[in-house]
Amino acid sequence: MLVNEKPVDSISDGSLTWVQWVQLLVVASGVFLSSLDVSVNVALPRISDYFYSSPTTTYLMIIFYLGTTVGLQLTMGRAGDVFGLRKIFILGLVTYSLAMLAIGFSPSIQSVVGFRVLQAVGNSALLAIAPALATSLFPSRIRGRALGVMTGVGSVGMIVGTLYAGVALEYMSWRWIFFGRIPICLLAILGSVTVIRGVGNQNKNSSAVTSLDWIGGVLAFMCLIGFIAAMNIATAVGWLRAETFVSLGISIFAGTFFIRRQSIIPDPLVKLGIMKDLVVAGAFGSNLFLYMGSFVNLFILPYFVGEIIGASSFVLGIFLLLNAVSVSLFSPVGGYLSDRFGPGFITVLGLLIVLLALISYTVLTADSTLRQIAVRMVFVGMGMGLFQSSNLSLMMGKMELSDLGSGGAVSSMSRGLGSVTAVTLLGWTFTSIYDWKSPAVDILQAGSSPDSVASFMYAFQVSYIAGSAIVLIGLVSSAAAWIGLKRSENPFVI
Repeated sequence: MLVNEKPVDSISDGSLTWVQWVQLLVVASGVFLSSLDVSVNVALPRISDYFYSSPTTTYLMIIFYLGTTVGLQLTMGRAGDVFGLRKIFILGLVTYSLAMLAIGFSPSIQSVVGFRVLQAVGNSALLAIAPALATSLFPSRIRGRALGVMTGVGSVGMIVGTLYAGVALEYMSWRWIFFGRIPICLLAILGSVTVIRGVGNQNKNSSAVTSLDWIGGVLAFMCLIGFIAAMNIATAVGWLRAETFVSLGISIFAGTFFIRRQSIIPDPLVKLGIMKDLVVAGAFGSNLFLYMGSFVNLFILPYFVGEIIGASSFVLGIFLLLNAVSVSLFSPVGGYLSDRFGPGFITVLGLLIVLLALISYTVLTADSTLRQIAVRMVFVGMGMGLFQSSNLSLMMGKMELSDLGSGGAVSSMSRGLGSVTAVTLLGWTFTSIYDWKSPAVDILQAGSSPDSVASFMYAFQVSYIAGSAIVLIGLVSSAAAWIGLKRSENPFVI
């Protein structure tokens, strides 16, 4: 039974009841808590200084957290399908909350790293299960709006996390980066236990521990964490290093056996057949390539605004929130429009806006103003907001009720993989071109001379061209998903 076919249990005009609003906010709290983690990135230098730890240790904290989050999502998503979405969501919240407390009281950098891995376990459950729960709670005609609110709340979390980190580090200590989330965690757990009770458990089977493909979960984890490690190692020390090849080898080896196993066992971790569906494959691809291509705004733009334009750290911090603000505002709009005009069209529209905005960055010069950049950032955020809620609705609408967890995991994982890959590909492209053009001037002093500025702008423009080309691939993928949706609705559509 497809999600689109499930019975409707909301009011006739398609709006949300107050009970549904409460349920939606509880589900969105998981995404909000995950997004708050941007505050940890701000606090990493302070944590490193406090424990007198090396940059390598701090770097491992990032790798382990990101790798565990992405690597466990398929397992957590399928666990939700097997044991009940609500149960795994609550388990994720409890795990996340305990990790927060433990990190806040950590006596050493080693314990911080270890408990960050525990936090990532909880985070993987939240990211995988939240879309599935939202989809199970709301009928198809308002699914886009529900998912739009959920993704918008996630973007608000990035804004709140960044601002809160500044306050906590200025007036308290880095430990309050973690302690400060505990009240939200407790409210989310209480809400999940009470208002989501009895829903989101379409396929619960608490005793069927053996039905979950644990071996496949291990293989998926090894594949994804090996890939993430390879990307980060290549960025840090180079592609032609033994560590890079070993990590890639582990990833390819585990991935090959994972795919083979999923194709032959009766109850796989993820049904590979779903990727044969043009809608699902197109939605996955467009998600992957959007987050890969748009990464230039997160990695390269801060250098441009800070070093070339010469903005202060405070102005830079506030300025970079524009993208998150724009995403948070337009995600609910995208969800509403997807319900009104269809998710296929809105995903294409969102990606087209992002593509045109990224292309417009290539005409910027060293004399460009903050206003000119701000307008472009708002449009990138607008496009991403329109896209992410409608694309999620598009993918989840093609899932069977018994596979919602897997569908949410696949969608979330595609975003993570896109971001990780972009760090290597676009980050390496940008820094390599700049170092080639201006080997004698560090990139943090790129604004110190006309030649280094010229080198920076050349690397900047090439990187944005590359990012635009990647988003263009995502646009083609999204158009394919739209065509697939039209064909599923009308077999006579060419």
